[in-house]
Amino acid sequence: MHKIVLSALLALSFSTSLSHAQSAWTGGDDLPTNPLACDATPATPVAKPYDGGVPTNAPDRKGKTIKVVDVPKLVGIGYFNATSKGIADAAKEMGNMDAKTDGPSKANIDDQITLIDNYITSGVDGILFAANDPVAIAPVLKKALAAGINVVGYDANSTPDARQWFVNQAEFNGIAKAMVDSMAKEIGEDGAFAIVTSTFTTPNQARWISEMQAYQSKCHPNMKWLET
Repeated sequence: MHKIVLSALLALSFSTSLSHAQSAWTGGDDLPTNPLACDATPATPVAKPYDGGVPTNAPDRKGKTIKVVDVPKLVGIGYFNATSKGIADAAKEMGNMDAKTDGPSKANIDDQITLIDNYITSGVDGILFAANDPVAIAPVLKKALAAGINVVGYDANSTPDARQWFVNQAEFNGIAKAMVDSMAKEIGEDGAFAIVTSTFTTPNQARWISEMQAYQSKCHPNMKWLET
């Protein structure tokens, strides 16, 4: 009898809302996948060209206290508690930065957009974000750039032209390989599995699952993907 496991893609980022079930995976973002080698051959790092936007008429902030707001997908969970602490520690280390975290209580893109818009109006020098939806968040981030505010994403990206930089915690295909290989080791090459995620619009998780699908098809073709 096939063993069945639920692989929870919540190790790096998650919300409290559950997705509805569907067969396999149809929530991809239409971006190409790049599954790694099936053996332990490490991937070769590849330099990537700058793909971000540019703030308009950003003021000279030399010698001034820099006000930064961090707007994660949601607040009150361990992962974003940790990122908030890291941001606060870095701001303290720099000595000229005032950083705060303020995010929605649930992973809701509309609430996230409203928060960012309010901080643009009140006046900040920088915005850090982890997007609940890469496309929906783009207009308000572009508004921030147009106001001369520096914009940097982490954990979950926006469309590239809506921010300057994106800090990725890991390569998507690397996460896919690690998770699928671990599942194969636990349940066997003929095992069955399902995936529990948060929402289908969360960009990093959508990428992880798309890369998992590509890697599983390539390297563990006899495993059965039940639903997502």
